Amino acid sequence: GLSMPPSFGKGKVVVITGAASGLGKACALKCAERGMKVVLCDIDETDLAATAEACGQIVSCEGVLSKVVDVSDAAAVEALKTTCWEAFGGAHVLLNNAGTGVGSASALTNKEGWRKNLEVNLFGVLNVLQAFVPPMLAQDGETVTIINTGSKQGITMPPGNLAYNVGKAGVKAITEGLQHELRGRDPGSSGAAATAHLFVPGWVNTMLARNYFRDEKGADFDHEKDVPWSTENPAAGAWMPDETIDHLFQEVAAGRFYIICPDNDVSREMDNKRIAWAAGDITERDVPLSRWHTDYTEEFAEYMAASTDGE
Repeated sequence: GLSMPPSFGKGKVVVITGAASGLGKACALKCAERGMKVVLCDIDETDLAATAEACGQIVSCEGVLSKVVDVSDAAAVEALKTTCWEAFGGAHVLLNNAGTGVGSASALTNKEGWRKNLEVNLFGVLNVLQAFVPPMLAQDGETVTIINTGSKQGITMPPGNLAYNVGKAGVKAITEGLQHELRGRDPGSSGAAATAHLFVPGWVNTMLARNYFRDEKGADFDHEKDVPWSTENPAAGAWMPDETIDHLFQEVAAGRFYIICPDNDVSREMDNKRIAWAAGDITERDVPLSRWHTDYTEEFAEYMAASTDGE
């Protein structure tokens, strides 16, 4: 198998937020298969129970701690940390993955959507880091791996959900700053050896769309009609959660910080070109989001069509 860091070893403890479905669930199952103890939280009680049961069948129930926690509630996150230390005596891997698609397309409307998004996608991530990482770092002689789930939308900023872009851009900045802080620690000091990683999935058949429409539509939600793609009704262009987590593990094993995942529609080369184009909005064009500006439609298409790998 892969040569993963010691933090992923048998008997080590992984903490996963947003563990009820999608990427969180896939990671939980893969960690359980490695013989790790799993600490799972989510706001979706039903799906979380199913994930916990599936993990329990792999590692036994004693190896699973599952709690309904809203990551935007700092006290609840602190309580989860306390329970985790009481049950398992520590934690070695953190997948800071809970997120919501609820947000707002505009800077000028829907303060509620903005607040909801940033409470979960930005402050939720911070709540989890601030509760778990200091005690994780205090574990002498251990190796610790911290993975925050970002988004390509937090890098290239496509129009559509501005609040989501802002939250995920924040996660990118936080994870970069955290890794800078971790690598600056005195190597001779006590505590754990630690790395942070920014996990940037492509298009994945998760339950994010279902959760979004279920939130937005409330009583009018129709599971059949309202979910464009999901784990059980996958879109062809999207990866499945387990192949995305396989890619994450490969990249963590390789020591990579920016874990930018392809999917069936978008290659890593295409992502690199889109990211470079976005940087050019500042360094060359002085036009924000030029990729979506009609004046640049042809130029961008030509830029993407021109091969960079000599094929």
